Amino acid sequence: MSDSHPIVADFAHLLDENLREAWEERAAVMQFDAGIPRDLAEALALLLVIRQFPTAALARLINTNQ
Repeated sequence: MSDSHPIVADFAHLLDENLREAWEERAAVMQFDAGIPRDLAEALALLLVIRQFPTAALARLINTNQ
């Protein structure tokens, strides 16, 4: 996550272990299988995780006390 866009990195840091794993997995697939640049793959993967797990992801992103 060292080359992540700062906004993506901030949001990814808030995800719990399961959501972060899902995010990292999706980003890696997009990067390596689709040839998408890593920073864009991470941003798109974050959107996919929010879309697939809206309640859990948005709860983590909105409530930063978790």
